[in-house]
Order: sequence, then C-alpha cells, then structure tokens
Amino acid sequence: MTQALDEPTRLAMRAALEALDERLSTLLTNTESAAQQVPLKENASRLSRMDEMHNQSILRANRTVTKNRLMAIQKAFARIEDGTYGTCLECLEPIALPRLHAYPEASLCLACKAAGEASS
Repeated sequence: MTQALDEPTRLAMRAALEALDERLSTLLTNTESAAQQVPLKENASRLSRMDEMHNQSILRANRTVTKNRLMAIQKAFARIEDGTYGTCLECLEPIALPRLHAYPEASLCLACKAAGEASS
C-alpha cells in the first residue's frame, strides 16, 4: 500500500464531506413532501396526472441517489477515522486527488470503479 493522504488534505476532504452531507440532507428534507403519493384531482386531466406522476417518479429516483450518496459519505467519515480514507478498497492504491475532489465519498480508484462497471 502506498502513502495515505497528508493531514491538511485529509482535513480539507473532511470539510468537503461535511458540506456535501449538509447540502444533500437539506435537499432530502426539502423534497420530502413532493415525493409523497400524487393525490387524485377530480378536475385534473389524465395527461396532467400522468405528467405529475412521471415528474414524481424522477424525483423519487433522485432521492434514492441522494440517500445512497449520504450513506457513502458516512462510510467515508468512518474511513477518515480509521485512516483508510483516500485508499482504494479494491487495489489498496491511493485514489487520485482530482477524483476525491469530484466525489469526496469515493471508495474506489477510477480504474477499479471502471472495471466494476464494465463487468456489470
């Protein structure tokens, strides 16, 4: 295994994770009521209702992605605590800093992530 992140970088990434966690948590809270069941409206046209249901399904899918990212952020916090943050869980090599800046919750290097996606 190669060298882990230095302390200033680790602290900066922790701050980025905390900010992302707060933004995504706020997003979930703000979209909670919109994700509820679409009520039947007697005066609404069938097309309007279908549009509303379609928009709601997109919102629910986005909320699922957001929840998954929040879980990944919690796992990243645990990796920071145990000293493994920034190390790929597959190959044990460092995750490139540009990748961590783009996806601070990343647990795999780009090569391992691409290999996993190609095999599925």
